[in-house]
Amino acid sequence: RRVTTTIKYMIKMAPPLLRQAVIQSRLAARLSKRATTVVHHQRAMMMCTSSATPPLYAQPNQYVTGVTNDQLEANQAMRDWYNANFPSWKEDPETIIATDPSLIENSTEEETENDSDEEELITNPHAITLPEELSKRNIRPLVAYLRDPDNETGTRNCDRLRYPGPNDDDFPLVPGILHGSDPTANILSIDPSSKVLVKTPWFEIQRELDRYASGRNGSFENRVYALTIFPSEDAYVGYHKSVRQLNKDDTTYHLDEETMTVTEIPGAPPEVLPDRTPIVENVLVIPADLQLHPVAHAALCVNFIRYHAMKPIKIPIRTINEEESPAMKKGGFIAFVNTFVECLVEEGGVIPERIELECTGLRQKDVVRRERLIIPEGVTVHPRVKSDFLVGTVFGAKGVGADDEEEEGEEAKK
Repeated sequence: RRVTTTIKYMIKMAPPLLRQAVIQSRLAARLSKRATTVVHHQRAMMMCTSSATPPLYAQPNQYVTGVTNDQLEANQAMRDWYNANFPSWKEDPETIIATDPSLIENSTEEETENDSDEEELITNPHAITLPEELSKRNIRPLVAYLRDPDNETGTRNCDRLRYPGPNDDDFPLVPGILHGSDPTANILSIDPSSKVLVKTPWFEIQRELDRYASGRNGSFENRVYALTIFPSEDAYVGYHKSVRQLNKDDTTYHLDEETMTVTEIPGAPPEVLPDRTPIVENVLVIPADLQLHPVAHAALCVNFIRYHAMKPIKIPIRTINEEESPAMKKGGFIAFVNTFVECLVEEGGVIPERIELECTGLRQKDVVRRERLIIPEGVTVHPRVKSDFLVGTVFGAKGVGADDEEEEGEEAKK
């Protein structure tokens, strides 16, 4: 028995080609020993625990390990031995559905490739859906939870929110404060009750940072979000998950090799969560005071300032038509002094993601000012922004613009 176990272990650890050669040699030795005797072995019918499921049969390698259909087709002696010992082997299908990966080797990869095309993302039923009047104004939803002022304030308690333990049921939450005034809702910033302690799921913040970034070239802190706040006890990660579901039945089957029976295992039912009632729904806010980890660049803290129509908001400046600039199309660039411009958006107006800067005709050492900004409809520049508002200056590598000066000199001589 020890020798047999050692041989099986050596075969298992051997390279694929060597393992296949050893298996074929062992099979040939077995065929030569049993060539004179015919062993009739009827395989027991595989009975399924569910009457609605048809019986399933194993692959040829369930009779002799390592034997494939291709080897049986190529070797007549092997087929004769199978016909003599396992008369029902031809009735086996090409694939078998089972939970044990060892029972389906080659067929699993093919089924996975076919099933990947049939997967479709099912919308989370608990996801926040904005009304049309907000979504058409370029406002995105955001979810937060109330913070307990007694147990979820201070450095240590906030660190527990950011970094929950491996055995905790909580998920990473970013602490912050909702503050600011809103005349439309009769909320004044001098009122202490206007400050609300909140905690935002980390992946909600990271999703927006991946989309819009932050800092000098980002726009996360210059966008308007519709914040929905739920009670602290409703903070559960299941409300934020999207469900992936296959178009076909996800029932699996387990093969018991000793009794040669198949057990039907129904798919796991979807998790049903109770509905939750928000405390504050779709309050317009602007992220502020974002703090990131110095190495991991993960959000550590983010506050929210209430927003209302005609409240100043800084909108990032982005260049267009760089190819129409003689300097920029040859490697020049604009050294920005101001990357944002303070604007006012009227009631019901679309909040733009950027203010476009027209670069047509820009030459080296040109000074870019406010008149080159393209202000969209419904948006006005704040009155405190001066008419000679400096955006930046056009610079370029050494030699950029020299050809233009020579061409201008030649034209002047002519």
